[in-house]
Amino acid sequence: MQLDEIFKAYDVRGLVPEQLDEEAARRIGAGFAAFSRAERIAVGRDCRLSSPGLAAALTEGIARQGTAVDDLGMITTDMVYYASGGFDEPGAMVTASHNPPAWNGLKLCLAGAAPVGVDTGLAEVRRLA
Repeated sequence: MQLDEIFKAYDVRGLVPEQLDEEAARRIGAGFAAFSRAERIAVGRDCRLSSPGLAAALTEGIARQGTAVDDLGMITTDMVYYASGGFDEPGAMVTASHNPPAWNGLKLCLAGAAPVGVDTGLAEVRRLA
């Protein structure tokens, strides 16, 4: 799986499972946990059919790094950012936002809901994944 094609400027997006599958989500979860160096990460997901499997794999990757996960379940992206601020921990949202149903992706933030983009760590997450 080539991760370069799914990492964008501010998030991760791709066709499921051709570009983004559970193994990629697992690797990205591990990379994000290593990058953030946090004790806990809040994880949420949207209602897409592929989101539960991708969220489970993301969570597994995070946990493999020894990082605890606060599973927020099916929730909106704004609520993940709110949890990140309230819990003072990084957050990860499984969503493809406005993209068609065959797509999915990830939005990442650091503690306090600080966005993770290509200039603020997303390139490093990709390298670690």
